[in-house]
Amino acid sequence: METLKDPSSVISNKGIKKLNKTKIMIRVLSFILISTFCFLVCDDVRKQKIYESINISFASNKEVEYGADYNPMDLVKKVSQGSIKSYTEKVDTSTIGTKEVVFEVEKDDVIKQVSVEVVVKDTKAPTIELTNAEVNVYTGDAYDVRSNVAKVNDVIDGDISYSETELENNSYYLISSDLDTNTAGNYTATVKAVDNNGNINEASYQINVIAKPKVVTVKKYTPKSVYNGPASVDTSSVIGAAQSLIGAKYVHGGSNPATGFDCSGFVQYIYSAVGKSISRTSKSQERDGMAVDRQNLQPGDIIIWTRKGSNTPSHSSIYVGDNTIIHAINSRKGVQQTNLSSWESYGYNIDAIRRI
Repeated sequence: METLKDPSSVISNKGIKKLNKTKIMIRVLSFILISTFCFLVCDDVRKQKIYESINISFASNKEVEYGADYNPMDLVKKVSQGSIKSYTEKVDTSTIGTKEVVFEVEKDDVIKQVSVEVVVKDTKAPTIELTNAEVNVYTGDAYDVRSNVAKVNDVIDGDISYSETELENNSYYLISSDLDTNTAGNYTATVKAVDNNGNINEASYQINVIAKPKVVTVKKYTPKSVYNGPASVDTSSVIGAAQSLIGAKYVHGGSNPATGFDCSGFVQYIYSAVGKSISRTSKSQERDGMAVDRQNLQPGDIIIWTRKGSNTPSHSSIYVGDNTIIHAINSRKGVQQTNLSSWESYGYNIDAIRRI
């Protein structure tokens, strides 16, 4: 006869098996969780070590000039761990102040952001443009020292205006000078320009105060008798001969192109070259030929001059037309063609005009 099993015993065995499976699953899951946790913890530690090892150093100079094109990579001195993945490529230099530049440095799978501040500064002084390096002023004349300043300008502030005194927190330029227009001498005017950011520039120029020349009274030439007729020589030949010797040397008592001329020797030589004999000195030449009125002055005429305050003839020249004369002036200038009116202003008076 078969023996029957106790039902409660069967149920108990099944429960034990199920319980064992649950325990196994819990142990497996626990292992997975613990392993995952350990991995994550270890990975975080690894990443933290990599993060801390990433190192980027920067140049000591972190100043940027206003308005300049600037490459932030110029800031980087060294990257000892990792490599630069990206950075702030554009620094706004159109305004003054502190700007932030961010670099992303990557090593393995770790990225570290490093920020650095650069300062945009204005270090350029204003520019000063002068019209002349030096100016001449006659004694007694008024002179405004600002008249020689063409322009004062700053890259940020634009055109800078004149001020009588120094200003705070504003751009300006002023001028200091020891000028005394009542006393002849050399003086200095110094222009000082300051922009809004305190940059300073200076420029100086010289003012020469010259004694005002005395007014020369030109003696009016009035001949005792007047000849209005033609010359006895070919005056074009006279002019041509005179012009051919421009540049010749001046020698006192000279009357030869090989050695040089004085004034009356030059005139005598020119007329001898066209076949006409005249006297040798300025004093005697004022009696050669015929007297001519200044209104009838013609090319080829001889003009005899006296110094202001003297009645003695001391200089001879040949008139060549167009208010010009050719004459042997002195040892420094030699034979030259000059303006007749200018020669009068040097203190010479016309004593006689003679037509040969």
